[in-house]
Amino acid sequence: MRTTGGGRPLIMVVLALLLLALCTLTLVLGPANVSVSQVFDSIVKPGSDEAVSRIVWGLRIPRMAAALLAGVALSVSGLALQTVFRNPLCGPFVLGISSGASLGAAVAMLAGFGFGCLGVLGSATVGALVVTLAVMWLASRFERNSVLLVAGLLTGYFIDALVSVLVAQSDAESLRVYVAWGMGSFGRLVLDDIWLFFGAVVVGLAFVVCSMRYLNTALMGDDFARGLGVPVRCSKRFVLLGSSLLAAACTAFCGPVAFVGIATPHLAFMLFKTTNCRVLVPGAALCGANLCLVAGLFPVSIPLNALLSVVGVPVILFVISRSAGRGNL
Repeated sequence: MRTTGGGRPLIMVVLALLLLALCTLTLVLGPANVSVSQVFDSIVKPGSDEAVSRIVWGLRIPRMAAALLAGVALSVSGLALQTVFRNPLCGPFVLGISSGASLGAAVAMLAGFGFGCLGVLGSATVGALVVTLAVMWLASRFERNSVLLVAGLLTGYFIDALVSVLVAQSDAESLRVYVAWGMGSFGRLVLDDIWLFFGAVVVGLAFVVCSMRYLNTALMGDDFARGLGVPVRCSKRFVLLGSSLLAAACTAFCGPVAFVGIATPHLAFMLFKTTNCRVLVPGAALCGANLCLVAGLFPVSIPLNALLSVVGVPVILFVISRSAGRGNL
């Protein structure tokens, strides 16, 4: 049921202001003591202070961009998948799509293509699309949500086994790069790769946004959507392609990042209290970006996925308990 939307613009504004504050903190806070004025000067006049410019442009701006883009990509991808499959526990990580992207990235890195290049992004996208096609086939054969989730988890385990075989056959240097990438981090994106990451996220978002009409009818079933004249098959392909590209881009540049894709759509739903994806898509994107920026403020010695689990696990348990009470699981 949709509720009145009088307070939704205010919530959007609050989330946007929080996002601005967290971006500022990301640029200011760190091991090196840099003031707000120094950060501002280095952005307006790059090179005015070489040491500060190296810190801001070489480390903190890429870290901020990685957190922003990863939060937006995973949140929108998770929301789209939950809507298409009409399952509150769907997400790129749970369905194995992130694992498929990880396999593609592992093949690229362990084959010596390097991190952050077009080869890793392309390989991750192919891996994510292969798993997405498998999920689509399973969804067409099994109507029960539990079967789809178990199939996604088993797919993830199978892919992890394939990655273990690749790791066992790799040289020490390639293995070192892959292990560091596999821990997940917003701190490995370099300035030159921001535009590649940004471009991939924009393309993925475009696929999802172009299918907004379908997303707003998908919860009522495909037959209902067809009755309204929505091109279901084409729209569903667009949504799944966009979701796969978003998950693949995040996995390629930040490593496997768990819980954001499944938890933030529910946070957005609790805040905005609507099923209208025209509200939920930007709302989930803001929630995911804020969550990832908060996680990025912690020291790099703390594993990223451990921080995200603090938020993600309680949200998922809440969704499971609520869905079980309604008989949806």
